[in-house]
Amino acid sequence: ISFMAMTFFFVMNIILATVVNGYNDETEARKQRIRDLNNENLKLAFKLLDVDKQGSIDCEAVMSIFLVLNENCPEIRHIPPERAELLFALLDQAGDNCVSEEEFMNFGKVMLIEFEKSSVYTTIVESCFPKIYNAAWFQHFRYTIKSAAFEIFVDFVLILNAVVVGIQTYPELAGEASSMNPALQDGMIDTVWELFQTCFTVFYVMEMLAKILVLGWRRYTEEFRNIFDGGITVLCCVATFYVYYPNNYSDSRLIRYIVTARVLRLVRILVAMKQFQVIGKTFFDIIPAAKRIVAFLFCIMYGFSALGMALYGGIITRDPSNPLSSKLLGTEFANSEYWANNFNDMFSGMNVLFNLLVVNNWTTEADGVLAVTESKMSRFFFLAFHVFGVIVVNNLVVAFIIDFFLHEMQEYRAVEEVDTGEAVIGEDKRAYFDAKEVTGTKTTLSGGYVATMKNPNLMLSQRISDELKQLFTRVSSGKNSDEESHDSEN
Repeated sequence: ISFMAMTFFFVMNIILATVVNGYNDETEARKQRIRDLNNENLKLAFKLLDVDKQGSIDCEAVMSIFLVLNENCPEIRHIPPERAELLFALLDQAGDNCVSEEEFMNFGKVMLIEFEKSSVYTTIVESCFPKIYNAAWFQHFRYTIKSAAFEIFVDFVLILNAVVVGIQTYPELAGEASSMNPALQDGMIDTVWELFQTCFTVFYVMEMLAKILVLGWRRYTEEFRNIFDGGITVLCCVATFYVYYPNNYSDSRLIRYIVTARVLRLVRILVAMKQFQVIGKTFFDIIPAAKRIVAFLFCIMYGFSALGMALYGGIITRDPSNPLSSKLLGTEFANSEYWANNFNDMFSGMNVLFNLLVVNNWTTEADGVLAVTESKMSRFFFLAFHVFGVIVVNNLVVAFIIDFFLHEMQEYRAVEEVDTGEAVIGEDKRAYFDAKEVTGTKTTLSGGYVATMKNPNLMLSQRISDELKQLFTRVSSGKNSDEESHDSEN
């Protein structure tokens, strides 16, 4: 017990802490190197564009950059004239129709921004029935549907739904014999349970339609929770019509099975908590970002599997004509039926290494190889993989997850709506602005637009909302500042 306490709980956690700290330091250093390289390249590009050495470049020069990117950089999304005009307006934060070197340093961040007309978020009621939309009763209805109280009420109905489903399915879950009620198969709503199922289905349909009317289709489908809820609701509707519409199938148990799936909507109660939102966001975001760690782990496993095939290929066998098979008789390896765990081929070798990676009775597998080779040197093979695969790579994976989790926690800190005077930065990490004039730069565009920072990468040094706030804040012109300081001296 004392050995376990010292090694497993103390020493291994020290190793984990060391790996996490080293990973964080290297990650931050890598981010800083990328930012330094980005700034160095932008300064060089600015010098090339500033032919007259006036300390600024005009709109024509910036537009030529976008033209070159469109023609020679297929990896960059095509920049249409409309987006190019908005990108220049964001770069020209002083509104003097030219870009200084300091403003040009934001070029990489600005290129991450995508623009959409705010009309894509306009609801069908707002566009087709403006009088109804502006009516006091509809505004009150919008407020009610978007309120936290309405979500709590929906959660209460979900819990009630779960209770009803639990009562219905308890005999089957408890393994008790239950007789089938013929009324459930007559294609009519003539039992209490069928009435409950129908009422729940109607409620969820009304909830879905109300949210689509209030939020609009675009906003409604942007949330995974709404997609899941809507999908289950549509399935319930289809099942209800299929069961109760006159046809050869009238078993209402189909609805109950789908209603059981509907109870999964209770997960929304957890999703409503920001802590669980961070966990879910981390899980989905870490999948594409973990490719380097997964590739590194695969290379290690592939190399050790190939080495294992060279050293121990063919020695684990049940062939009675092979004298090596007798050496495994009576061993824990043979008694545990671990015959498939061998290095006779690449896939079997990878299977062994996966068991070692999750520390699944790896000593038993090592003892099987030891019994056949009769050499304790084989233990060094398994020990080496344990060090590289388990202690190093597994801890790197943990460090990677911790780093992502902390990043998401930073993004999910309480964000309030901020009005910079040029745009409104919403809680959804989007900037809402009038395209007619952006940070003092007049454009040929008009109407409301929405700016979203897509694929934020290592060049960002702060939260997305803070980056948008910085980009959509008008700054004083350097020329004006120089003139003001000169006047004050006089």
